[in-house]
Amino acid sequence: MSLLVDTFFTTNANGHGGDHRTAQIAELIAKANLETTPFSRTILKSAQSRSIAAIKAVIAPATWKFIAKHHLKINPAFRSIAFCGFQRQLYQRVLQQHTGSKVLIWEATKNYVAPFVAAEQHFKVIAFPHNLEALVPGQGAIFENFETEVRALVKADWVFCISREEEWLLRTKGANAHYLPYYPPQPVLEQFLKVRAARQNPDRDRFLIHGNANNPPTRNGMIEQIAWLKKVRETLPFEVDIVGYGTEKLKDYCDSAADFVVHGSVSPDQLQAFLTSTKAALIHQVPTSGALTRIPELLVAGIPVIANRNAARSTSEYAGVYQYEDWIELAELMSRSLSCPEMLDRPIAHEKRVIDCLQASTSSG
Repeated sequence: MSLLVDTFFTTNANGHGGDHRTAQIAELIAKANLETTPFSRTILKSAQSRSIAAIKAVIAPATWKFIAKHHLKINPAFRSIAFCGFQRQLYQRVLQQHTGSKVLIWEATKNYVAPFVAAEQHFKVIAFPHNLEALVPGQGAIFENFETEVRALVKADWVFCISREEEWLLRTKGANAHYLPYYPPQPVLEQFLKVRAARQNPDRDRFLIHGNANNPPTRNGMIEQIAWLKKVRETLPFEVDIVGYGTEKLKDYCDSAADFVVHGSVSPDQLQAFLTSTKAALIHQVPTSGALTRIPELLVAGIPVIANRNAARSTSEYAGVYQYEDWIELAELMSRSLSCPEMLDRPIAHEKRVIDCLQASTSSG
């Protein structure tokens, strides 16, 4: 009997952090000896078809009954009502058509209607929020507020969070929340173990900034990081490679300085070369939710991580993570001789909790 898996991401080992988290979850489902069925999501390609669907969703009496039944506090704007109505119809149809176990693996948590529809269909819901969407600056695609998102997660039977901070917060609201730290799935793990084995003589003055600049919090963090590094270079010589999706947009912030080299998107082989040669990875984020998959991966690769406290959330106890509060502390850490981090331990107890939950939910569901 297969589980119904609702996610926006793939299990691509060469993909971004969201893909890697999804791959980790898929790996745990496989370890539980369970099969999966992907959630079949309706995609309306034309503007006309989207407009018609939105109007139908808003005028449908079932939409308003659903909102009233579950006491949903949503924005009264047309767009929000249309989103709620359309998602209700979608989840109702897909769940009714599912012939496997009545268990929904819910990663697409910005679709807040899912657990309410699932309860009506007598499905158990195991939520794996990649982050709390309402707390992500500049997300843009969020239709509802923090309270609505939290109420939906409280409605789930189990919630496995990527950060300790979110576990704590959701528990204070009544959610059955547990911490599942990110650990690289096997194909990703093997890639970074190769880097660890290849790191013999890293360049003592060369650093690496690696991330998806198309993600608003990541981009904003990189922009602030570059500004701080401009102050650092007044006291410390260094060079930094800036690598990742969308990082081409950061060139204007670097003032064409020779010590800031923006590479943009690179191939897996090119990225491996940067990881092998760098002294340390520099990570800087503005306040947001979730947790960075990059940090565990870099530690597996044997690369020290210099991160501000926002970026280091939920990883501050890991060996090889060095935290700073301002550019002065950043400069001091960059000047240090940093040793290769110890190999990151697999979170066996946390993984077992997830596997036990999956098996128990299917045996009773």
